[in-house]
Amino acid sequence: MSDKAARAMRIIACAVFRPALDSLGLEARYPHLRITYLPSHLHLKPQELRNCLEKAVSSARENDERIICLYGDCFPEIDDFCRQEDVCKVRGHYCYEMLLGDERFGRLIDQTAGTYFVEKEFLLNFEEYCVKPLELNDEEMRRSCFAQYRRLFYLRQPSDPDLRPLADEVAEFLGLSLEVGDVDYVHLEKILIALL
Repeated sequence: MSDKAARAMRIIACAVFRPALDSLGLEARYPHLRITYLPSHLHLKPQELRNCLEKAVSSARENDERIICLYGDCFPEIDDFCRQEDVCKVRGHYCYEMLLGDERFGRLIDQTAGTYFVEKEFLLNFEEYCVKPLELNDEEMRRSCFAQYRRLFYLRQPSDPDLRPLADEVAEFLGLSLEVGDVDYVHLEKILIALL
């Protein structure tokens, strides 16, 4: 067994990736791998996210683990942070891009300029993540924030409950058309296995 394979590994990931990583069963396939999830609401508080990521990295370092960061650009200079900490960051600016894959994500953007992507966590926490911080109950604020968007694209994961009615409500509230696309994790599995 090579040193790379034998060395303990740690994925530090946003909790939005939990369904995907549970489905891929990476911890069962890679006995030396452990996964730490940080709460998804931290993307609303970039400095707090950075602090939590620093603590998780420090904890993994104490165990001499090789670290993979599964996050988009969720706080300023996250790429610089990962380079300084010698952490391998999964390529991608957004969790939606990582779940869909570069090509599919790019096609969707090209197909409809002004696509607003959402997934389960966002839909279930729409009030907390979006309505309250952006004051979207005010019609003028809603128009101002979403004037450039045309479509709400819901990334439906295999383990999601039936969120179509909720997605319909959110799309209607924002004045957007709704499209639902199923995620199969093929892209995410490929890039993670390459790093493991």
